[in-house]
Amino acid sequence: MEALRMTGAPAIERNPVRDYRLVIFDMDGTLTEELLDFTAIRREVGVSDGVGLLEHMANLSGPSRTRAHDILHRHEMSAAESCVLHAGAHEVLAALAERGIHRALLTRNSAACARRVIERHALVLDHISTREDLPHKPHGDSILNIVRRFGALVEQTLMVGDYLYDLQAAHAAGTDSALLWMKPEAPPDFAAMATYTLSGLQDVLALVSNRSPR
Repeated sequence: MEALRMTGAPAIERNPVRDYRLVIFDMDGTLTEELLDFTAIRREVGVSDGVGLLEHMANLSGPSRTRAHDILHRHEMSAAESCVLHAGAHEVLAALAERGIHRALLTRNSAACARRVIERHALVLDHISTREDLPHKPHGDSILNIVRRFGALVEQTLMVGDYLYDLQAAHAAGTDSALLWMKPEAPPDFAAMATYTLSGLQDVLALVSNRSPR
């Protein structure tokens, strides 16, 4: 597949196939289009450059903390009400289930936001981890907690996302990662952290075996 590339290598003609038992997906920018304007959110909350939004908010207290959460909630729920799925989302999730592979969602968004997106688009997943489930990405335990839940091995787990935190979490957890990059410009420097770079969700299926459920 021309779109599927091993990071740091030329396009491959024969796709690598691993015996993945668990595939973890990011939400915004991965299963759905990215509608959150983080520049605007950071400006409203007052987050300095180089500081994570949730990490900044964790250090707030009282009215400042409440105000920041209200701002983020407003932006997240607005995006949840209007975002569309990326092409192939339903098909990929269904195909993974047919192959006996667990499907999980790992997002820094709130549970309310994730539930609304899942409800609107009738997404079927085996597990959902949200902002309320600590620690967040990029901490490795954000992935390892899901791995333990399903009794999988790290080498049987694939993290699929579109941002640095997804790759950092996978690296910290010791799992493979796939960067979903569908923009016309070249992938960012952090793409070098990914095991694979994909140009569409359907490419995930080229990485997993076609075995029947055990």
